[in-house]
Amino acid sequence: MGTDISQTKQKSKIRKRIKKELESYREQNVDLFLNGHPSSPSDIAKACQLAEGGVYMRDYTEDQQGKIVCVNFDFVDKV
Repeated sequence: MGTDISQTKQKSKIRKRIKKELESYREQNVDLFLNGHPSSPSDIAKACQLAEGGVYMRDYTEDQQGKIVCVNFDFVDKV
């Protein structure tokens, strides 16, 4: 039972870290997508935390100057 609580706390920390990172991107006018659809930092962080049977892979799009303009999170099945 202690392991379940520990895993839940770990996932919660990861969710908060991802949400904070994505909020920073949003402040820089970076577009955020989840499986090809516009999404919020909160929704993406939640999806990453709850993902079962796979993980979310990030795909970064840059402009001509190398600045990140879009981050897309795509679900990838575990093999």
